[in-house]
Amino acid sequence: MRTATKTAVRHQYALVVDTNKCIGCEACSVACRVENEVPAGHWRSRIVPPTSGGSKVPMKWSCMHCADAPCVQVCPTKATYRRSDGIVVIDAAKCVGCKYCIVACPYGARYFDEKAGLPDKCDLCVDRLDSGLEPACVQTCVGRALALADLADPSDEAAARIRSGEAGPLHPELGTKPSVYYVVGK
Repeated sequence: MRTATKTAVRHQYALVVDTNKCIGCEACSVACRVENEVPAGHWRSRIVPPTSGGSKVPMKWSCMHCADAPCVQVCPTKATYRRSDGIVVIDAAKCVGCKYCIVACPYGARYFDEKAGLPDKCDLCVDRLDSGLEPACVQTCVGRALALADLADPSDEAAARIRSGEAGPLHPELGTKPSVYYVVGK
């Protein structure tokens, strides 16, 4: 009897935020807070209201899961790293709480969890992804403004928006190569 071997599926995740569909309800932020037990006064994902930073529409703001992530580069213990699927995560067992990653993030997407004694940030709900589920923010989005894209899947519709240039990164001039892409304006 021959044993079937499971072929490893390679993913390359990105997030597409369609600002034309975002209604600013903050359901994504609330879902994130509940799913990840984010302490009061902090956030992993938030909605920046219109006029903040010159935006004319609500903008979802979280870790950008950069390919050239400054937080990864400055981590002295390699606790912050980029997984092969593109998600930047923190290994709590390796983290010494130095906060270098918080200072290095040009997007201000990290906070220090005083209770845990560690930095924290969006990890695209890796536990959910690894179980075949969407991130909590994507699943909860009322306006369907959020979509998880798999750039390794040529038939993925959200990834096609990135490949076509319809969705682009914020602040490409920073050179971090973010994996969160925005559709802005019509």
